Amino acid sequence: MRVILACLAAGILAGVSNAAEKLLKLDLGGGEGMDLILVPAGNFTQGSPPEEGGRGPDENARPVTISKDFYIGRTAVTRGQWERFVAETRYRSEAESGTSGGYGWNGQALEQRKEFTWKTPGFPQTAEHPVCLLTYPDAEAFCAWLEKKVNRKVTLPTEAQWEYAARAGTTSAWPDGGSGNGAWHKGNAGRGTNPVDSKPANAWDIFICGNVSEWCLDWYAPYPSGAATDPRQDNPNLSDKPRRVLRGGSWNRGASNTRSAARYRADPRSRNADTGFRIVCAVEEKAPPAAVNLPPVESSRPSLPPVDELPAGGESDQTKGPTPVETHTHGPGRRSNGGSVLGALVKGFICFLLPVAIVVITILRAMTRRKPPEQRLVSDAFLNRQSRQIAPPVRKTDDGFWINGEWPEGTLLTIRYLVAGAEVVKEIMYRPGQDGQFIFTGGDPGSVSVVAGSHPVDVVAPPLFTETSRSYERSRKDDDDNDPPVRPPIFPSAY
Repeated sequence: MRVILACLAAGILAGVSNAAEKLLKLDLGGGEGMDLILVPAGNFTQGSPPEEGGRGPDENARPVTISKDFYIGRTAVTRGQWERFVAETRYRSEAESGTSGGYGWNGQALEQRKEFTWKTPGFPQTAEHPVCLLTYPDAEAFCAWLEKKVNRKVTLPTEAQWEYAARAGTTSAWPDGGSGNGAWHKGNAGRGTNPVDSKPANAWDIFICGNVSEWCLDWYAPYPSGAATDPRQDNPNLSDKPRRVLRGGSWNRGASNTRSAARYRADPRSRNADTGFRIVCAVEEKAPPAAVNLPPVESSRPSLPPVDELPAGGESDQTKGPTPVETHTHGPGRRSNGGSVLGALVKGFICFLLPVAIVVITILRAMTRRKPPEQRLVSDAFLNRQSRQIAPPVRKTDDGFWINGEWPEGTLLTIRYLVAGAEVVKEIMYRPGQDGQFIFTGGDPGSVSVVAGSHPVDVVAPPLFTETSRSYERSRKDDDDNDPPVRPPIFPSAY
């Protein structure tokens, strides 16, 4: 009996040790960390019932299955965590690198100014406040950095993952079952953000809903009818304009917008003082790259024995040909010491110094033949893409440009361009979507230079289309819970 009990106990302990931890602590370096909560796979009803107060017409209920466990940030990404990312990568947000800044708080409303960035949103913040004034690409850059650091897949949450984690098994309008007072919103936040853990957590110990609206992976669109498993909206063309989903409401929006089912949307390059993000992390660590066992490299030329071992007459048994150096013998089958030393020196020159000299000469000739940068208007990759009738790597708009090159995802790119005669330089992580990656310039850009590592690719691309992609700022006067019952419209205006 004791043996059986011991075996059972060992099996239970083994199962516990193999199970994922409920709380995952990530070390960001510099004394900064991040807590993530394990969210189990399961089913829930996404959206809201018709009788729910403050409900929007884009919240039609549907059954959703989340098929895999995942980790989600216990809080929105904090200013301290973002500062750690910036300290390691020297990343500059789009509000910092653009020409017009972001939308910060001027004391009465959100207003766009050059000085408004995540560092200066218009109200005081500490390291425990949620970072804000970041675009969707800014959030993606953080995820790419963290993924490499922790060796797990890191993304923004899908809209379904976000709502599933927010509800934590509840079906009420708010996770706490109340009327919105458990979240920071326009009625109680005090004209700015608050510490990320300053309101009660939900049943799964996640601090979610209110404070800042959070970016999701999905493009905004009405929910398709019927049940769905792990849904994610990847089509940007199912709305009046391509917008990304925002969830959670914020300190600058009414209480009804902090409901678990409430949806909002914004241009991916919107940068507002009430917008932040949280991250989702895979349960499994990435597998290390498989070791490649290559056979020993064999020389294409046969090996030569030492000079002193060559037979008289200067012919090797292996080469059956003339020796690479002339030898002088004194008597049958013998060589002088001087000939042996000289032969060794000449052989060393041929075997080692001559190949190095050939490589150096080849490089120098290639450099002298290379055209200066101002004459190389397009890269070889660009010409190859044109020959395959693929869109060129730069497509301009009136306030930015798309890049769609052949660099691996996660490549660090240095972007240079001109706006109103001024040169702008910024570093980005290449994270292309379906149409590439958009760089917001705030005005019509001139010539664009994209540098990946130490290999410049200079491009001067004509405007291929002129469709505007500017951010739009919604009037906050229309954001009260006392608005007429027609609010929100089917396609609510984005920021």
